[in-house]
Amino acid sequence: MSSASFRSRPRRRGASWRADVFVLECGAVLVGHLAALHRWAWPGTQRGVLALFATVYMARAALMARWILTRELATEEVTFVALVWVPSILASFTCGAARRPADAGPTGTQLAAATLLYLGGSFLNTFSELQRKGWKAQPQNKGRCYTRGLFSVSRNVNYFGDVVLFGAWAAATGAWWNAWVPLAMCCSFYFYHIPEKEAYLAKRYAEDWPAYQASTKALIPWVL
Repeated sequence: MSSASFRSRPRRRGASWRADVFVLECGAVLVGHLAALHRWAWPGTQRGVLALFATVYMARAALMARWILTRELATEEVTFVALVWVPSILASFTCGAARRPADAGPTGTQLAAATLLYLGGSFLNTFSELQRKGWKAQPQNKGRCYTRGLFSVSRNVNYFGDVVLFGAWAAATGAWWNAWVPLAMCCSFYFYHIPEKEAYLAKRYAEDWPAYQASTKALIPWVL
């Protein structure tokens, strides 16, 4: 659902049928997840927060795929990510929320903190893409690597936003073992998606890339 899937030669968007299919998949996955929450999660604030997180995420993913990203969606995104990876995460989150009564789950303060982190992660992911899209749309920037805005603190700040928001989402379930989601996502980004993507970027932006890579961390701002 994020822009994690990246082929070595990403294609500029032509026909939008993949994006249209992806939007339909987002809707179907969301409906299924909300039905599962209603059936299995205990009524209360926690269930409402989890339903809100899912709705916002799916709507944002659909918006990103259909109108913000300028590249064509990869086959992996339309198949594995939308139909296997994300549903598996949502199933795990539902199980976490269903294991105990609502009054034994996260407190109101904990849910509020999780909501703030979720919003922060969503902002990092979406606003960074909007900043890059606006900059790339200017003719004088054609063929240049975008290193400004939020991308000045991390070369993949959009990926970092996903890690943050899914970490907050996992915490809102009240099940410690749902920490597997942000941990798996972080490892996937750092050891697979980022090296694959940056191998291509280093060739495409041979003039700008060395200095950018040397001065800016790959994933976690100022840390990693």
